[in-house]
Amino acid sequence: MQCQRLKKLARDWYQMVKEDALAPARMMELIERHVQQCPVCQTDPDLPEEIEKIREIIRAPQPVVTIEE
Repeated sequence: MQCQRLKKLARDWYQMVKEDALAPARMMELIERHVQQCPVCQTDPDLPEEIEKIREIIRAPQPVVTIEE
């Protein structure tokens, strides 16, 4: 991730997600909106992979289902 502004915003937004003050889906919307408007992000070849990593990190964990016999 080459854009220092996006790095700072993502950290701030992630903290808000952890505090339940921002929904994970909303965080991803904000990241996408920033990328659409930022020339640095638009030329960063590694950014799509980085965004996917962020998406995996903030994704809600799937509940573990135990089967009782």
